[in-house]
Amino acid sequence: WLYTEMEVDQTLVHTDHPRLDRYLDFPTATHPSVLQLGGSDPEVMARATAVAAPYGYDEINLNCGCPSPKVAGKGAFGAALMLEPHLVREIVCAMRENSGGAPVTVKCRIGVDDYDSYDDLCNFVEIVSSAMNPTAVDGRPLFAIHARKAILGGLSPAENRTVPPLRYEWAYALARDFPEVGFVVNGGIDTLREAADIA
Repeated sequence: WLYTEMEVDQTLVHTDHPRLDRYLDFPTATHPSVLQLGGSDPEVMARATAVAAPYGYDEINLNCGCPSPKVAGKGAFGAALMLEPHLVREIVCAMRENSGGAPVTVKCRIGVDDYDSYDDLCNFVEIVSSAMNPTAVDGRPLFAIHARKAILGGLSPAENRTVPPLRYEWAYALARDFPEVGFVVNGGIDTLREAADIA
């Protein structure tokens, strides 16, 4: 599966159609492809999803993992959304209603700042997954789990990809505790060998 870079909802809703291809068009040879969207307003995310739906992505993903200060700080989306699971549920519902049938998935971290216990993560998954639709892969809602927490004040985006410790065991525990939900793990996987070792 090929994930796009995150596109911001405001960009899609304020770009006229001929220029949208710059953000949304992709070669059909790259299927299955997943569009990552970022934003925190359910209404705007619904409109951005509706704009993207005709492009035929296999999934549309809500990014709740980006720790960039522009995104999680000033923008109040990305990893900052993990602090508001009920809002994320609302956003997922709005996206699902406008996705043209493409499943809406969620990419997140294992925690954010002091909201970083396994119970906090389970609470997030439980609330958000109740709004998600099944994927075509195995008929379950899907989370892509970056197996590090995000530290929003004090670490750069690059440091947030290397400094917080990896906790793959939390992703495995989620798979055990939520068998009705699918999970894929990312973060710190640089080779096919490493991917095979954690699979």
